[in-house]
Amino acid sequence: MPMDLITPSIGLFFWHIIIFIILMFFLSKFAWKPIMNFIDQREEKIKISLEKADQMKEKLKYVEDQKNKILKETRIKRDMILKEAIQIREKIKLKAKEEGMIEKRKIIEETKKNIQVEKEVAIHKLKNKIGKISIQIAEKILKKELNQNQDKFFIKELVDMNCTNFNK
Repeated sequence: MPMDLITPSIGLFFWHIIIFIILMFFLSKFAWKPIMNFIDQREEKIKISLEKADQMKEKLKYVEDQKNKILKETRIKRDMILKEAIQIREKIKLKAKEEGMIEKRKIIEETKKNIQVEKEVAIHKLKNKIGKISIQIAEKILKKELNQNQDKFFIKELVDMNCTNFNK
């Protein structure tokens, strides 16, 4: 009997094979097809997802390249605009300096003209004052001479009057 446990009998062996075949039949008929279909579907979904991921990776790479290209172009345009702005600023500075020099020259010329006009006016006023002073001096001299002449004339007249009165 102890050997019976180690060596199975033919009937047990036969029933095991029959149960195994029936189990395989049921599993292949009812379980393996749905399981295999499910695994195939899952595999297909994974394959599609990987393809989509690859496509998205390519699109992202393309978008990244486009972004870098646009950034590069933008930097170039920015540099050009800055360069043009600097050139314009320099032109404006130069123009402002030139206009400032022109304005400075105009102001200097106007100032010279004004100084000349004021000088002429001052000379004219000075001449007028000198003329007035000369006239006043001449008047005073004439008055003095007239007064002296009048005094002499007056004295002469008095003498003449007295002489005529005296002769009468």
